Amino acid sequence: MILDLKTAQEEVKQTGLGDLIIKLDHIAYRVKMGQREKAMAELANLIPYQEHKSFKVISMNAVTSTLRLQDTLPVIVVSEGLAEDSIVEKYVKKYGGRVHHFAYLVRDIEKVVKIQKSRGVEFTTDNIIGSEEEGIKQIFTQPTEAGNHIIEYVQRFGDFDGFFTPSNIGALMKSTEKLGEA
Repeated sequence: MILDLKTAQEEVKQTGLGDLIIKLDHIAYRVKMGQREKAMAELANLIPYQEHKSFKVISMNAVTSTLRLQDTLPVIVVSEGLAEDSIVEKYVKKYGGRVHHFAYLVRDIEKVVKIQKSRGVEFTTDNIIGSEEEGIKQIFTQPTEAGNHIIEYVQRFGDFDGFFTPSNIGALMKSTEKLGEA
């Protein structure tokens, strides 16, 4: 993998990634069971974000909430497990409550993934999650070595402005299951 900043920047330029990755889309936290509302209140106390939507992810025994600053990006996403065996709770037990990933909006997720795989980037799943018909496609990288955080690439289609769909949120969370194992 890339060992120095200059080499990384040159490779990104040569591969065209700079033209494909648009901007920071959202920042996602995973917090200890029962701490989601507290974490959201702490953030709202520091910056004028407002709660936007909350979703119960039944298949993963978790709750995810989004906070927005008017209509701007990035959005903040906060997830908590609802039981000890939840993927979210297992992750938090291993790493503590923290930023889980930074998500970047991209122009062509298939091209981004192909380029990144050719550069040695590994993902939490072999397949991109979601579809153009659903309005969104997403994929997580494996955690970085130095910072131990994940990058998500996301592409939206049509007028879809969400961060996941009921049919893909479980698959996204499940793709990170091995990260919470001891």
